[in-house]
Amino acid sequence: MGANMGTEQLDYTSMEDLIKKMLSDFKDDMKSMGHVNIIIAGKTGVGKSTLINAAFRDHLAETGSGRPITQACQLIEKDGVPLRIYDTVGLELNEERKERAIADIKGIINDGLKSGDADKFIHCLWYCVDSNSDRFEDTERDFVKEIAESSDIPVMIVLTKSYLKGHAKRFAEIIAGYGMPVKNISVVLAESYDDEGQTFAAYGVKELVETTINVLPEAARRAWANAQRASLAVKRREAENIIRQTVKMAFGTGFSPVPVSDAALLVPVQLSMFIRITNVYGIKLTTSLATSLVSGLLGVAGATYVGRSVVSFLLKLVPGFGTAIGGVISGATAASITWGLGRTYIEIMERLFRGEITQDDLGEGSGFRDTIKELLRENLSKK
Repeated sequence: MGANMGTEQLDYTSMEDLIKKMLSDFKDDMKSMGHVNIIIAGKTGVGKSTLINAAFRDHLAETGSGRPITQACQLIEKDGVPLRIYDTVGLELNEERKERAIADIKGIINDGLKSGDADKFIHCLWYCVDSNSDRFEDTERDFVKEIAESSDIPVMIVLTKSYLKGHAKRFAEIIAGYGMPVKNISVVLAESYDDEGQTFAAYGVKELVETTINVLPEAARRAWANAQRASLAVKRREAENIIRQTVKMAFGTGFSPVPVSDAALLVPVQLSMFIRITNVYGIKLTTSLATSLVSGLLGVAGATYVGRSVVSFLLKLVPGFGTAIGGVISGATAASITWGLGRTYIEIMERLFRGEITQDDLGEGSGFRDTIKELLRENLSKK
């Protein structure tokens, strides 16, 4: 979708048409992102639901949210979240249950591969162990080893309920000593806990999310960034990748100097960047936000020739360019403007994600445009 938006002519008769196109492209981009698919296994009571709700947005592990698909697994998914979780139900690892769970998980992995549909491939498995129990049984080791060795998916061990961090780390060292073919052993307390006046602060989920994205295929990483809520760093890294891709396109657009009056070619490239970054942060693009993007961030007052208004506005902010009306846009200038817009937009998305502002704060009369001008000046001066 991004490539198409970046090369098409800007041909809208009104601001309303542009907003409709943005909303349509946002939905298309969400579909093209696909899903990241993860299996989460472990015994009853190890805290899988708490971990899921801490790691991912929209409280995916609410009671009754899963749909049974095999005897050992249920599927947890939600519209608007590009994530499927295959949760093993009550995995009490006697020999019979272990063999059934292994067979079910292998079946899910193989069905995804046989489908030939990349959106159905399994990308990772988390095996959860209650670190408070001090027990990692032979049947569990056999289970983890069998899955890791018989499939190509990365397997990670997650020590949950790690109230005493030092104790949990020593337990992790013991498990590591078994030499199993796992990618990582993470120590996690997914939810803060109070016990007779003593507070155990949550920790480790952010690091688990950041470690997991590194073992995922490139095609699944933007979906992972969208679905998780524990790490802004993961979202920022994916958003910065999008900026770099867009800057290259913008440089290409301006490689041969482009008359300012023809600079509308840049606008679809930049709007595509905004749409893709919005999806990384898991923020819904509403009509209100789309309107704010165009009228506020791009500095458009509602003119038909959006590109001319955009460039006239932006070039006044670039040090050394002055009004620049009637001039040209070089590749470096186009790239610099796009970089500044992208960095500014990341800051807006992160304020929305953290709850520091709402979409209502971005509307007319809110002072949004002055804030954006200041952020844009800062970002352009840095580049």
